[in-house]
Amino acid sequence: MDLRAPADSYQWDFVTPGLPDSSFVDAPGFSPTPMELRVMLLAHLRPRPDSLVWDVGGGTGALALEIARLMPKGVVHTLERDPEAIELLEQNRRRFGITNLHIHAGAAPDDLAQLPAHPDRVLLEVGRPLGGVLLAVWKALVPQGRLVISTASLEGLVDATDTLSQLAATDVQVVQATVHRMQRRGSQAKLAAAEPLFLIAAERPSPGATC
Repeated sequence: MDLRAPADSYQWDFVTPGLPDSSFVDAPGFSPTPMELRVMLLAHLRPRPDSLVWDVGGGTGALALEIARLMPKGVVHTLERDPEAIELLEQNRRRFGITNLHIHAGAAPDDLAQLPAHPDRVLLEVGRPLGGVLLAVWKALVPQGRLVISTASLEGLVDATDTLSQLAATDVQVVQATVHRMQRRGSQAKLAAAEPLFLIAAERPSPGATC
């Protein structure tokens, strides 16, 4: 893999989330979720200081690293099937010195058993209709736990909202997020858009709760 050579370590001394995109090791075809979208996903996930977080489909790990560094008493377990993405994820984990992020090679739903049971926060990143993956992570999520789904596809959006309705999820929120950043070309400045993202957040109700 043609990796951009990383620095030995990276320091981010600010209390805010939103690590710069340039702080992550990347490679052709593999880029971090844009910073502005990471901040929005984190806000909807609402991790607690001691949360157990599943990151299913972690990619290169930008969001998982953001979560882990904000909750040093908690732990993040990410499941990723692409060996090249896993290599980048591990390099980024070492670069930031994150010790509470654990990486698992595999695909959902078959390999979810690798992750520790009873997460209270689940982040599900998909580019296709969810099928049985959403049902599997919902079953694992503790009551009053939060699930955040991110997808760029309309099929994923429709599948997610229909399934969450059938599961009687509460506090369901749907957002379409688009980030425009200024780019200069010669003497001209233009706004360039990143790929739009659908964000679906929901909470699993307590047993016996009524809507």
